[in-house]
Amino acid sequence: AIGIPAFTRTLPGLRLTDAARQVATELQHVRMRAIARGIPQQVTFSTSSYVLQQCNGACTNESGNVALPEGITATAATAPRFEPRGTVTTAAAIRLSNGTGQQYVCVRNIGRVNIQDTACP
Repeated sequence: AIGIPAFTRTLPGLRLTDAARQVATELQHVRMRAIARGIPQQVTFSTSSYVLQQCNGACTNESGNVALPEGITATAATAPRFEPRGTVTTAAAIRLSNGTGQQYVCVRNIGRVNIQDTACP
């Protein structure tokens, strides 16, 4: 009974970390799929979900909406689009928030994906 209040206070932070890892892993898989298929791939974000897309000319959905963990919202100015060489056309930053904290998933021009607590450069 003593540990339950402490656990409930840490749960939002755990969900935020889980969401950041989920998004970063998904982006790395999309990058590898672009390289393997030789076709650009991108991830388009909405507030509480994202969609995987293949961009051979126009972009078409390859998945339904993939939900973020409960209580997590995403903000992305641009959709990370991976080219067949593994690079992205424009660096991207995905801000994940749980209302009290935030983490950023950064995608560099060379295709590198990482998670950090501060805004992407």
